[in-house]
Amino acid sequence: MLTHMGKYLLLTVLISAFACAAAPAGENQPGQELSKPLQKPIYKVKPAPEATPETPAPVWKVKPRFDLDGLAQYNPLTWGAECFLPTAAPRQFEAGAEVWFGRIQGQIAKGGGFFLPGEQQSVVDFDDHLGMGKSGNVMWKAMAHYQVAPRWGIHYSFSPFTMEATGTSQNTFTFMGTTVVAGTPVRSRWDRYEHRAGLVFDVTRSPNSVTSLYADWMYIQDKVAIRQALGGLQNMVWDADKNLAVAGIELNKCLKNFRGNTLALNCKAGIAFLDDHNGYELEAGLSYILPIKQGRFGFLKGGYRYAQLTKDKNLELFKTKIDGAFVEAGFIF
Repeated sequence: MLTHMGKYLLLTVLISAFACAAAPAGENQPGQELSKPLQKPIYKVKPAPEATPETPAPVWKVKPRFDLDGLAQYNPLTWGAECFLPTAAPRQFEAGAEVWFGRIQGQIAKGGGFFLPGEQQSVVDFDDHLGMGKSGNVMWKAMAHYQVAPRWGIHYSFSPFTMEATGTSQNTFTFMGTTVVAGTPVRSRWDRYEHRAGLVFDVTRSPNSVTSLYADWMYIQDKVAIRQALGGLQNMVWDADKNLAVAGIELNKCLKNFRGNTLALNCKAGIAFLDDHNGYELEAGLSYILPIKQGRFGFLKGGYRYAQLTKDKNLELFKTKIDGAFVEAGFIF
């Protein structure tokens, strides 16, 4: 009898094990209601009905997510009414060319030859003594900017310029130990080459404006040659190289978006120093940015610029003032 009881007990255990294994996984077993966390309910959402002429589909307007990568990576046609300023994203370039219609005023003085240190050298005026016109001068510049990181960028520009004239000196002057009397025909030439490279740091960035600080190294080669137009006077040449530091601030602010096109305000101010030089630059203008495709833009820029640079040391003086309108065109890519 005990043998039959053991068989029945074993059969009961096997049946109970199979029953527990076949129980639904989503049901709580007795004694587990408090130990197992409650499951969240699942809600089923029906898809929106297809649009018809009578019931058009709703339109959802979503603003682009703005971060420090710059807005040049977004499609400007989706920006909506809010004013956004396209800026270069990291690993993007901004390159362009500029023409500056400058009004130039210059003065130079240089001792040399038998020039005595105690004597007062003449200050030679570009217009009065050399006949170089103040207006009607055109200078051009090529520039490139590379955005290294969300807030950091590097830039480089090169600007060559040549100005020459033939005229009659209105006053007597002495340059590099040689005296030129009034009424003498004089031929003069000024060659200037400017290289400029530096860092740009964006202090503040928002969807519609960027404020940046820049620190540049500027290398200028100035060469002035003066001689009598009809012969007689030797060729007087002053060749000087300059290494300067330039620091300043720049502001770019969006004014209006027109179906993806952007009108922006640009302002800039900086000071130059080192190598016995001092000077400053001021600039104000407007830029119009046009989308080419997503992440690519072209821009047109125009405004007014004033720049002054002076070297005044012992018997050397080189002072220039340049001001006038400029236009610029380029790409963000």
